[in-house]
Amino acid sequence: GFTCTAADDVGEERFQELAKVMKKKKVKLGEDQLSCLVRMVTLHGIPKDLDNYPTDLLLFLSPSDYAATGSCVQYFARVGKANLDVLPRESSQRKQLLLDALTCLQIPGTQINEENAEILGHLLCDLDGEYIRGSGGSLLKHLRQCKSFLPDQEEAIRSVISGGNTTFGLPAAWSAFTLDELSGLIPVLDHSILQQIPKSALLVWLKNFARASPLTRDEVATVVEELLPTRHKRADGCPPGKEITEDVLNDSLMPTYYSAEELHACLKNVSLENHLSQMMSYPFSDEQLAVLKKYLDETYPDGYPESLLPIEDPLLGLITPKDISKWKITSADTLAAFLENNPSPELATAVIERYTGLGSALNNTALMAIGTRYLCILNATDLKKIDPSSLNLSSLSLDPSNCSQITKDILYAKAKEAYSEQRYSASYYDMIVPYLEGAPAEDLRALSKENVNMNISTLMKLRRDSLMSLKPSEVQGLLGQMNLPDLKAWESTSPIREWIRRQQQPDLDKLGIGLTGGIPVGYINIVTPKFDQPSSAPLGAVAMLLHLLPALLITFLTMSVL
Repeated sequence: GFTCTAADDVGEERFQELAKVMKKKKVKLGEDQLSCLVRMVTLHGIPKDLDNYPTDLLLFLSPSDYAATGSCVQYFARVGKANLDVLPRESSQRKQLLLDALTCLQIPGTQINEENAEILGHLLCDLDGEYIRGSGGSLLKHLRQCKSFLPDQEEAIRSVISGGNTTFGLPAAWSAFTLDELSGLIPVLDHSILQQIPKSALLVWLKNFARASPLTRDEVATVVEELLPTRHKRADGCPPGKEITEDVLNDSLMPTYYSAEELHACLKNVSLENHLSQMMSYPFSDEQLAVLKKYLDETYPDGYPESLLPIEDPLLGLITPKDISKWKITSADTLAAFLENNPSPELATAVIERYTGLGSALNNTALMAIGTRYLCILNATDLKKIDPSSLNLSSLSLDPSNCSQITKDILYAKAKEAYSEQRYSASYYDMIVPYLEGAPAEDLRALSKENVNMNISTLMKLRRDSLMSLKPSEVQGLLGQMNLPDLKAWESTSPIREWIRRQQQPDLDKLGIGLTGGIPVGYINIVTPKFDQPSSAPLGAVAMLLHLLPALLITFLTMSVL
């Protein structure tokens, strides 16, 4: 992937050409990559052909930067097609983009027409509920593209839909095609809306459209629940005509045929071994899943066999650490399959402990599965068992930034050993940078001589004792001339603020970026030592010394004059 490390080795013109190639090849870039790309592309002025660069690049520019290319309306039409999620939803930068867009389009109130909605594109996903209500149904088909909503937005969407004053009409008049058009909004609909939709429409949608929708299995299951009877008569046995046959097991609409009680009764004496994997993709309700979980517990009282574990996804909410303690999980592939389902930290901890407790190794497959999300779960004992060679693979990417310092220190040492053969290659920094929060000062000093162009966010996350011991010239070497100005921008923020206070002001002045707050010339930064509380025994000697101190000073001064 693209990094800033070798930026200084590429001329400005070649760098701009590289950026244009990225657009043609639709290369996906992260926030740090785009931030660096913008800085290099605009190093000597804003290009006049910004439309030839990656669209996401515009998220880091402003309408005034785009002026030589086009109008603010054209700018926001392109921003509306960018991947807004590159920026955190709550970031001031992302919020400002929306405010600037509303100003550019001269939208004084809360009503957004169709033309402006087309221009705003993905920016619509950040509008608060007031705009959604004010715009009525005109925004619904645009909002279906949004990946998630805030509670205020969800409430506004439900309010607009319930009012019926949209091109889709009241929910009671919806068809399966209406549901397909609004499929991205189905997770927002509550029971009061879903129960109004004709059951025939829900059933046709489930049969013909659900699989192609962007909804998860759980989200489709909310629709299934609307098709099940609200009151269930306790089933003494499987009702006539509801026997679970091969055809039923292969039918994705199976959840709509049985209440939870009926499913429990009809599962008796039925083998699911060859169908369970397929059935886990069906949109069973929570009650139905509980029945399936009970069936598995009764079938495998000593713990589920390893062959079943990769298909536990829909049942995760019902699995307990006690269940996991009985599993026979020895394969890294099985561990990986289970963790791919994104279990809770509690379940992930239980399954990793069970896996390592049975003597299985944390090899590359296991580490890839554990990934950044569960990395901090590993204890020091497990971390020390990691074979460094497992880290030395391009497919493995770990970020221990949220872990304890002990974890960071251990992983840095492992990574340093893993990448030792590439120590003097151009790619070394890119490989080691995720682990630098555990690096000792001497290793950072070595990197400062290698033109690594460290970004300011990485510098601020370095081990505190390591950062505090670096000289201004060494920090300059780490950041490079490209990122050095960021030091000034963050000078009042910890830990940069504390680092500045430890430096001699003349050394800071040599950086040429206007840093202030260092130790003035002629001053010595004295660290006051902490002593244990003295006992009463030596107090007499201390008192005697203090009593004689004035006389000793006078004698010293007299001798100096003579």
